[in-house]
Amino acid sequence: MKWILFRHAEKALQGYDPDLSLRGLEQSLKIVEKVKKGGLPKPSALYISTKKRTAQTFKPLSEYCGLKVQIRAELTERVPGETREKFRIRIQEFLLKLMLTHQESETIYLCTHYDWIEEFLSIVESDEDITRYTNWPSAQHMVLEKNTLWKLVKFEGI
Repeated sequence: MKWILFRHAEKALQGYDPDLSLRGLEQSLKIVEKVKKGGLPKPSALYISTKKRTAQTFKPLSEYCGLKVQIRAELTERVPGETREKFRIRIQEFLLKLMLTHQESETIYLCTHYDWIEEFLSIVESDEDITRYTNWPSAQHMVLEKNTLWKLVKFEGI
């Protein structure tokens, strides 16, 4: 199983649920180009948070691959009033569901937010210390492959 974890493309404005900027829309198209050229594997499933910027990030990819995006509240950033422990449990439970839902041969794309990614990096059992990958600008992504432990295959931007 492979997980391709994306931070959403660049957002236009600050606020509760902003759209992508023009640069962000270009970044979303570059994801498709990377898949077309073999720089990223073709996804088996696409998961996004409830925020517009994640939907807009994966929209071109969804259209290109003919896959419907699956909106999951579990991928949304930490919400006001949610303790760090509850946030961590939410992420752990979601990751377990992914493991139980998908086959070992599948490639799962996830589009989420910076604080979610930070917590994810501290949860995933990897063959190296992936918590050191703290610089996640917009459209940055990480490719992880499951063996006994998760193995970091790639960490790069679009």
